[in-house]
Amino acid sequence: MSTPMSTVEIRLAIKGDVSSILAIYNESIPKRIATADLVPQTFDVRMAWFKSHDFATRPIVVAVRDEKVVGWGSFTNFKERSAYAPTAEVSVYVSDAAAHQGVGRAILDDLLERADTCGIDRILAICFSHNEPSLKLFRSRGFEQWGLLPDACALDRIRRSVTILGLSR
Repeated sequence: MSTPMSTVEIRLAIKGDVSSILAIYNESIPKRIATADLVPQTFDVRMAWFKSHDFATRPIVVAVRDEKVVGWGSFTNFKERSAYAPTAEVSVYVSDAAAHQGVGRAILDDLLERADTCGIDRILAICFSHNEPSLKLFRSRGFEQWGLLPDACALDRIRRSVTILGLSR
């Protein structure tokens, strides 16, 4: 059962947050609902990911409650070619302990507020089609289905479809 959410602060991530970001990400892997990674990431891989972000255009934010990171979100390039710069993919991850308490909404809302400043006017959310909580979250903020990749992924030999949601700003 979820407990009521105390105040959550959304702020830009710092290097010191990478361990918490990694833990939350790795927590999601065994569930086979939020990422196509099949094995936990290492700290070095996640730190390289962190360092690759230009925070002026592709920020990473964290949700902090009671001085602990309980969720994170980011914008990443949709494609590396420069003509795609106005389009970004958004990701939102929440720790199990903070699930269903509005943390994901707070992270997504913060990132959406940053989009204009980041030069982003098209936002993609790429979700497994069986990830109803994420689909519901993104749809609640105006995202619409822009595509479907049937059986695009194999998670433990189970084929899963991928839904592409989009938002134009």
